[in-house]
Amino acid sequence: MKARYQYRFYPTDQQQKRLAQLFGCVRVVWNDALALCKASGK
Repeated sequence: MKARYQYRFYPTDQQQKRLAQLFGCVRVVWNDALALCKASGK
């Protein structure tokens, strides 16, 4: 049996800005990696 947990996070304004910046960077890295995989045929 697997346990499952849910958490609610209420970030401050500064944390929201930092998270938005982090996820923007992650999105760029993911899209670049996906493009490389598609170009190499994998």
